[in-house]
Amino acid sequence: MGLGDLREVERATVLKAGIPAATLERHSQSVVFSYLQTYLAEHLPPVATSLPRSTEAMVTHAAGALPPFFSGLLPEGRRLSALRRAVKTSADDEFSLLLAVGRDTVGDVRIQPEGDNDLGEATPAIEVTEWHQVHFPELFAVSVGEPERIDRVALPGVQEKVSLSMINLPVARAGSRYFLKLDPPEFPHLVANEAFFVEAARRSGIETAQVEVVRDAHGNAGLLIHRFDRITTPAGAPLALAQEDACQVLGRFPADKYRLTTEEVIRALSSLCRARPVAAVTLLKQVAFAYLACNGDAHAKNFSIRRFPPGEWRVCPAYDLPSSYPYGDTTMALSVNGRNRENIRRADFLALGIAVNLRKRAVERVLDDLCDAVPLWIGELDQLPFDRGRIRKLRRAIEYRRDRLAR
Repeated sequence: MGLGDLREVERATVLKAGIPAATLERHSQSVVFSYLQTYLAEHLPPVATSLPRSTEAMVTHAAGALPPFFSGLLPEGRRLSALRRAVKTSADDEFSLLLAVGRDTVGDVRIQPEGDNDLGEATPAIEVTEWHQVHFPELFAVSVGEPERIDRVALPGVQEKVSLSMINLPVARAGSRYFLKLDPPEFPHLVANEAFFVEAARRSGIETAQVEVVRDAHGNAGLLIHRFDRITTPAGAPLALAQEDACQVLGRFPADKYRLTTEEVIRALSSLCRARPVAAVTLLKQVAFAYLACNGDAHAKNFSIRRFPPGEWRVCPAYDLPSSYPYGDTTMALSVNGRNRENIRRADFLALGIAVNLRKRAVERVLDDLCDAVPLWIGELDQLPFDRGRIRKLRRAIEYRRDRLAR
């Protein structure tokens, strides 16, 4: 089905793990989400944690607007602008935009427009085999500039703060799925920045997304990120895992990603995990590292959980990790114990631990481990391609924050 046809589609099927589960219907003043009776008759999971199984329909109160879970699947920034142009619709027509990218979303939910019989996942617009044969700026221009080749893979992201201003491009290589992040002109060296802090997080004992720096024919850097919502089963079959970020779990729209608190995020995500204390510790460690690394873009959509068979939710690897300090962003995206500036203290993280029902000793261990690991990576800051003055200020900021978190 062509992109231009989607504005006329009034109904779509929502598939959960490949099984028809619900419908989305467009009306003049609303969008209605309803479970299929055949799906409710089986012991199957809800489409999303914020969409419990029910015979009652969920109705939005604006034409074209979607329930928050589905809004959270949409791309934003440059890719959203390109998608709007290709579909020839407005930003508030979320229904049509979701139909355009719904064949391959983050997680295991897919959207099938009525009248479209192709049930397969969308193929990324660009398939790359050898990086030295391509030119990254041209790849991105093609993926957002030609309607017939518009990228129809749903990749959530926002346009305002540093890490999410990155250019994101889904790429297929050797049968696996990746995202390719490229340096945007307004934030130089963002690829090298994120690659450095991914390694710093690993050295600090944090599970991170698998990343690799690749270069094109002109030496431009890209960050290749393995999709962790896609795994291979022991039998060798591909499997899409359910994945939800904190906004989706809380039933909040993406616009609220900076309005939530760290306490709300950790409570919401960890409450769904079987090993709740382990999940809460993992999330707290991700937040504390974001503070330590001066990452001011660790908002609610940058913390997620994924669901493994036969149904266990676990915290996702840490992702979107560049430091925003070199670009002048020094505050935290989410408050910790009511604070979001550089003056967050060890006591604030201890209070956060109490708020999410963690033992004091567990939080102390997290903070001590992070502080003790700083010497394992801070000495390599000079490898970042920023000027010496900017690196010196970043080092001082990290050391100051480490001292605030120390015993």
